[in-house]
Amino acid sequence: MSSEEELIVPSMAGFEILTKIMIAYLKVGADKEPKTRDDVATVASVSTTTISLNSKFLKSIGVIDGSRGRYKLTPIGTQYAQALDWGRLNEANNLLRELLKDKPITNRTIGYVDINKPVKKETLVGQIAIIAGVRREQRFETGIRGFVDMLVTSGLLEEDKEGNLVTGKTLKKEPPSLRPSEETERLPYLVPGAVPFEPEQRMAFPITLNFSISDETNVENLKKILKAIKEVFLEE
Repeated sequence: MSSEEELIVPSMAGFEILTKIMIAYLKVGADKEPKTRDDVATVASVSTTTISLNSKFLKSIGVIDGSRGRYKLTPIGTQYAQALDWGRLNEANNLLRELLKDKPITNRTIGYVDINKPVKKETLVGQIAIIAGVRREQRFETGIRGFVDMLVTSGLLEEDKEGNLVTGKTLKKEPPSLRPSEETERLPYLVPGAVPFEPEQRMAFPITLNFSISDETNVENLKKILKAIKEVFLEE
């Protein structure tokens, strides 16, 4: 298996811890120059061991880059860490999807869920351990659950209230605009079979007025009323 195909999962860190680590890289200036795990641990309040164990995973999905214990945020990793830090969750989720999609471990996981959907979360955790070739130990199970949470948060997977997972509908169409386009502003027909009309044309519709006329009715006043009504409906 080549390095590009290596299936890497987090270890000893759920999604919350991984998030703290990524933001900590930003806070210590790893967007500008490589930083050590000790630099990051001081800000993240996470052990250097946990940071070291997950550096390979964060590098595999494109958040950081470097070697020999010194890592720098990638451009998209910087954008993602900033979006998390600023609380721009929609932006962060979109960036996370870009980071995760088409990665070997993601493709294998999505493929399994797509074939066997719906899949229980704990079932998927065990299957990912098999796919990645790691033992069903607590440190890996914690990390794999964090990875699954990342897939759900990014929209690559969807989870219902019962914990069933299916592949996500990440290419949902935007709702149509309520403002008509130039092509649809002039509607050709109101109903099937109706005659086309121009928007500027006046539409005629019947109005029924009931008057009670007696010998005491003032005809001149009635004429004035009818004339006023006519003028109102003929106004531009």
